[in-house]
Amino acid sequence: MAARASFKSLSLYTSPLSGCSARVRIAGHLKSIPLTYTNISISESQQSTPDYLAINPNASVPSLVVEKESQPPFIITQSPAILDFLEYHFPTLPLLPPVEKFQDRARVMELASLVVCDIQPPQNSRVRKTIVSKFGGDGEEWARYVYNRGFDVYERFLEKGGKGRYSVGDEITLADVCLVPAAQGGLRVGIELGKWPLMRGVVEECWKLEAFRKGGLGGHGRLVP
Repeated sequence: MAARASFKSLSLYTSPLSGCSARVRIAGHLKSIPLTYTNISISESQQSTPDYLAINPNASVPSLVVEKESQPPFIITQSPAILDFLEYHFPTLPLLPPVEKFQDRARVMELASLVVCDIQPPQNSRVRKTIVSKFGGDGEEWARYVYNRGFDVYERFLEKGGKGRYSVGDEITLADVCLVPAAQGGLRVGIELGKWPLMRGVVEECWKLEAFRKGGLGGHGRLVP
């Protein structure tokens, strides 16, 4: 199925090591969407410059600037909202099961939300830096705690969900698109995925696909740091 609408440009503000950005990059590659990338250097605090704050007041990535002919640009600034936009307008290779498969669809959203809500936000770089600078804590140790807890839950869902190549059955879904960058993020702070054999198997299966290798942390990166 072709795209539902034509766009003059789709400009994605992204950062190589941002898990939220990686979700969108992976989806873009899976769906062959012509995204134009602009890199934002978190290490150089480019997300806090006046020019970028005019795009995204939250000083975060990703941000998607959508342009259509004869219309002002439209900006979307959270990865779930961007993924929803791309899923609707570029339905080829759907990342959500159809509404008729309501159980599978709900499970996909459940797993994606586990990553997007309970794993990624509590351990992101902004939180880690605050733990160190304001509370004298160990940001990476906190991140490891968050990843361990979240991955324990993800594994239990996979144990209940039956067998399949991916998180929900034998087709790539939004759950996988969210999981792989989280797994890479865990590896970067010393987490060993072998503790969760079902989850690790899903991640390794996804990594066989070029879209995940191109879109994952660091762009054309590896599964391990």
